[in-house]
Amino acid sequence: MASSSPSHLPFLEHLEISHCYPQIDVKDIGQSCPLLKTLKLNRPSFSKYIVCDDDALANAETMPQLVHLELFGNTLTNTGLNAILDNCHHLEHLDLRCCSNIDFVGDLDKRCSERIKDLKRPDDSVPDSPVDDTFSDLDSDDEEEDYYYSYGIGGIKYLYGGCELAF
Repeated sequence: MASSSPSHLPFLEHLEISHCYPQIDVKDIGQSCPLLKTLKLNRPSFSKYIVCDDDALANAETMPQLVHLELFGNTLTNTGLNAILDNCHHLEHLDLRCCSNIDFVGDLDKRCSERIKDLKRPDDSVPDSPVDDTFSDLDSDDEEEDYYYSYGIGGIKYLYGGCELAF
């Protein structure tokens, strides 16, 4: 977030962060922006084998006022999603498209259906994807390897190097 540290935005209610991985400290954003009602944190993962609940737990711990949460391509699991549901009581809109580590086992599907007015599930279509089309075709390990080989580390770093912020 370079020169615009979240600590300088205490009245911010809507924040969109895309293509910025892993430089953003979600917990810091939550602590610095206590009035945040909308967070769109779109971090397309290149691998379905990466599992991390850090963003989800930070959302749950520091952003209880969230009404709209978009986690397109996030690596959260059922544990992270449960933490969000337990702590973000005002949440009405939740976008989990391409979050391949969520499987809605147990009562998680029921909890989401009852609590969330607008729920986009991991396997829902992505015609209005909040991320670049470059990532939508990466759905198999072979293609992932081809992508890394074709673009190299510099290409990946370039795609994620700068954060796209929208206030």
